[in-house]
Amino acid sequence: MSRVPVEEDIGISSFLSSTPGVGGKLRKRIEDFYVEEIPVEHKRESLGKNLWLKVKLINWETNRFVKILSKTLGISRHRIKFAGTKDKRAITVQYFCILNYPEDIKINLKDVEIIESFRSNESLELGDLIGNRFRIFLSDATCDNRIKRIEEELGGKFPNFFGVQRFGASRPITHIVGRFIIKGDYQEAVRYYIGYPSPFENDKGRCIFFEELNAKETLKNIGKNATYERAMLNYLVKNPGDYVGALKTLPRNLTLLFIHAYQAYLFNKMVSRRLEHGIDLEIGDIVMKVNEHGLPVQEFVEVDSFNISTLRRKVEEGKAYISTILVGYLTRFSGGIQGKIERDVLEEEDIKVEMFKIREIRELSSKGRRRNIIAPFLNYSREECFFKFFLYKGSYATSLMREFMKRRELQYY
Repeated sequence: MSRVPVEEDIGISSFLSSTPGVGGKLRKRIEDFYVEEIPVEHKRESLGKNLWLKVKLINWETNRFVKILSKTLGISRHRIKFAGTKDKRAITVQYFCILNYPEDIKINLKDVEIIESFRSNESLELGDLIGNRFRIFLSDATCDNRIKRIEEELGGKFPNFFGVQRFGASRPITHIVGRFIIKGDYQEAVRYYIGYPSPFENDKGRCIFFEELNAKETLKNIGKNATYERAMLNYLVKNPGDYVGALKTLPRNLTLLFIHAYQAYLFNKMVSRRLEHGIDLEIGDIVMKVNEHGLPVQEFVEVDSFNISTLRRKVEEGKAYISTILVGYLTRFSGGIQGKIERDVLEEEDIKVEMFKIREIRELSSKGRRRNIIAPFLNYSREECFFKFFLYKGSYATSLMREFMKRRELQYY
């Protein structure tokens, strides 16, 4: 059995606040974690060709819901679009768009409720969100004066770490799979995805594949819920040794997640080190501008001796954010201390930016982008251990809650 995963496994090792945490556990009950999407406005048209759904899901993972919905409607899953992937163990309210679907629908699925439906000629794409509204109850914790001190230390902002959901809570291996893909070692990528065991389950099938790469024997023993793994194994039984082909049996958004998870792991390591150094704006930093909603966008200004005072004020006012890299083949490094951190992390990982141009699976190639090191939390309120707040898209509620909890083991998040 593998050991219990800890934060360092996903690149996280620092906090913004110094007050000891209160412990506790997230998602002890499904109703403890509620998240509702706040979408970008789309034009509603009564005769629109696309059917939009606002859906409440209880304990449903987004990709699984799309798969079941497409099967229920008898259409390709590629015709169902959504803006953000949500976790399973939660109550989620999110939007789906069914392309070129002229009829209304009724869904008779357990713990699924259509709150609203409407039509539009516009489509919904990944990332078409302003942010998410959260209601979270922290179980098994005493929310005493420590919470108040942490709130004061944070001052409405927190480290913008990628949360455990990006990597897999019980089996945080998506970034490991991504690293092997970046390195061109597709056999190891498949071996880890199918075979790396979780410390919370006794899956004989996974162990067989991890140790022997025996697809036929693994199929006989792997858990029934391992749907994607079974598809890969069936492919390998028919096409022994074709690990690139096995990866291509997965939905594209899932295989992209491997690359994104490795970028996230590298990002987390860089942010951890910047927190250790300090987050005051310095010459060489690259700051992100914000849009009309206050959301950081991919427009940048490099900090120099002439603009540092102006940019420091903008950062303090939440009108600009210090950034670091999500590595890709067109990555532009920061200057100063942040640039040194970025280069040191890549050197330790033995990674070069050009590796993100993936010839065998071109659609997984990534140019790279930038992401803010610190993120705001808005509309915040709390009663004892019940937290309410809004986060811009891309920021993780678990990354905010860890500042209050300060638990090392990922199982608590």
